[in-house]
Amino acid sequence: MNEEMFKVVFGSATFASTLRLAAPLILAALGGAFTKHADIFNIALEGYMLISAFFGAWGCIVFGNPWMGLLAAIVSATLMSSLFALLVLKMNANNSVVGLAINLAMTGLSTWLLDAIFHQRGWVIIEKGGFPSINIPVLCNIPYLSGVLSNQNLLVYFTFIVALIAEWFLYQNIYGIRLRAVGEHSEAAESVGIPFMRYKIWSVLMSGVLCGCSGAFLSLGGASMFSEGMSSGKGAIALGIVHFSGGRPLLILLGSLVFGYADAVSVALQQFGFPNQAMMTIPFLMVILVLAVVGALSRRPLYRRLPWLAKLLGRGKPVKAAEPA
Repeated sequence: MNEEMFKVVFGSATFASTLRLAAPLILAALGGAFTKHADIFNIALEGYMLISAFFGAWGCIVFGNPWMGLLAAIVSATLMSSLFALLVLKMNANNSVVGLAINLAMTGLSTWLLDAIFHQRGWVIIEKGGFPSINIPVLCNIPYLSGVLSNQNLLVYFTFIVALIAEWFLYQNIYGIRLRAVGEHSEAAESVGIPFMRYKIWSVLMSGVLCGCSGAFLSLGGASMFSEGMSSGKGAIALGIVHFSGGRPLLILLGSLVFGYADAVSVALQQFGFPNQAMMTIPFLMVILVLAVVGALSRRPLYRRLPWLAKLLGRGKPVKAAEPA
């Protein structure tokens, strides 16, 4: 049994599942990273994902095309993020209250729309299927890697490309640097002519776009269906990844893969008699553990004596007191 368990835990199928399970986390966390760099605490990621998962399925069923489903998912999540921007940035509402309200509202709205449009409760099947899987010819003849990297859904490859583009944009592009400047000190950014409110609104809308892609992945990236509560706390996990990564896309990529692997292992171990309920708590327990460790490190002198660690996690160096003249 130990040998079989070893093959399951470290097998190519488990790592292939890791990529599929990590993809929606990466996209949602990247959306949260944009708002984090704009100094906006956005907990509405879960709601964006859930409503976009529904409209992704709706668009694919109505138009018979997964690309139309992806478009519908992005539009729906962007509309919700526009509502968040209006209430928080223009009307000065509390961002945590608004985010929580959106999460709860999208849970009820998606359930109601499922019954009102499709006259079904629980789930709806996308008969024509979602996005196809792609075989990479170069990897087909490599025994282990072919099972991990090849024959993945199109959106999986799209996700990793988006993560690399986000890393370049936030840390190499002038507009990304301005966005981070707005988050660091909006008044200072405004004093040099940067329209900080425009960048804040743009960051919220970008979070909606990326969470829309994440939600579309849930319904079109493999399952080819929508079910009630389909996001299943993935928005909360993505929010935790954003926090401990400091909003750095490459660290988001790494953190999401870790949580995706934990999720894949928790599913794989159920065949050996491990309780289903206990296994499903593993990703959420990892979020708590990682956040606790990162929070403890950020307060220790050792952390401050390691500039490379501070830079990696996106933490600034402590400000030194001015020496007397």
